[in-house]
Amino acid sequence: MSGGAENGRDLEDLMDEICADSGSSDKVSLAQIMQAVGTRAYGPLLLVPGLIALAPTGAIPGMSIVTGTIIVVVALQLLIGLNEPWIPKRALEFSFSRDTLVSAIDRGRPYARRIDAFLKPSLTQVTGFPATRIIAIVAIALALSMYPLALVPFAVAIPSSAMVLFALGLTARDGRLIFAGFILASVALALMLYTA
Repeated sequence: MSGGAENGRDLEDLMDEICADSGSSDKVSLAQIMQAVGTRAYGPLLLVPGLIALAPTGAIPGMSIVTGTIIVVVALQLLIGLNEPWIPKRALEFSFSRDTLVSAIDRGRPYARRIDAFLKPSLTQVTGFPATRIIAIVAIALALSMYPLALVPFAVAIPSSAMVLFALGLTARDGRLIFAGFILASVALALMLYTA
């Protein structure tokens, strides 16, 4: 991403790569999307399910459960300090309409440009160890909150937005986004307790 991202691609480029690498068939799997972003860095691997849950694709039945599960699995590995994350094959096999993906990317592209212009390394001490362990714990709580919130229209948007902020902060080493993620995460978890 711009200004020091760990994978050298900005968010808009990442969205374009996802669209290009998703193939030409009517269906696209999560495995194809994850392959487009790479599977060696935690930031992008947390970003993709967060974006999918936040976008219109999150309204697909079962999608928030799948994306929440992927976030839990990836965040657990971040918590215990694995060097290279792993995602279960069964979750990666989940597929949905390619038209839905393309539509979500097209809608999100203007926002991606604004985010790319904003991102830069800052407050980097909260983007590395041991802060990443705290982020991982909060990310797991956010992902688990997606299960009950999936029953409330549009409620998953709050925890998924917080997850996107954490993931962008980790990827671009931007501590401002990490702090914003913590604020939004507290709102999401309060909402979960309220709806419980």
